[in-house]
Amino acid sequence: MKDLPLDISTWDERCMEEFIRQNSVLFHAFASRYVDDPEAIDDFLQEAYLKLWTHRRDIGRVSSLNNYFFTILRNTILDKWTWQSHHDTPLDGEEYLNLSSNETFLAHIIETESSRLIAEAVAKLSPQSRQVITLLVQGKSMPEIADALGVSLNTVRTVKYRALERLSTLLSREDFLLLLLLVWEV
Repeated sequence: MKDLPLDISTWDERCMEEFIRQNSVLFHAFASRYVDDPEAIDDFLQEAYLKLWTHRRDIGRVSSLNNYFFTILRNTILDKWTWQSHHDTPLDGEEYLNLSSNETFLAHIIETESSRLIAEAVAKLSPQSRQVITLLVQGKSMPEIADALGVSLNTVRTVKYRALERLSTLLSREDFLLLLLLVWEV
């Protein structure tokens, strides 16, 4: 992963392309917390990318590229919904309050970032460990995983234990606890 300059005013087209390539999935996941329509999400992302690109000279240096773009994206969605509420269908008041709330905004950034960090950590596991953890996150039981992978239940237990042990060293305490909640069998 290439580090991009924090001074956006120095960006050329390659920097912008790299920024989008590195983060498009993350930003799409973030926008999907507010918007259900995938086409609308793509439109919001395009508009937000365009705002970043056209105003890059005025923006200058930022402390976090992703957080700055999260703010642009949220404001783009808010602006569009505000405009639509005056021209088309009124926006559900609860949805607008949820989107405009700074606490909700911060929670969604943290959730999106945690998901990305967990996915990166899981990608570092062996293929079998990655399969077991992925199936657990999808809600499969250990016997179902054993059947799906054609291995014994004890093998699944051992692989799960070792994978979680490895993930505990790769993730922060908070992200590891979030992962445990996702894979916990009742």
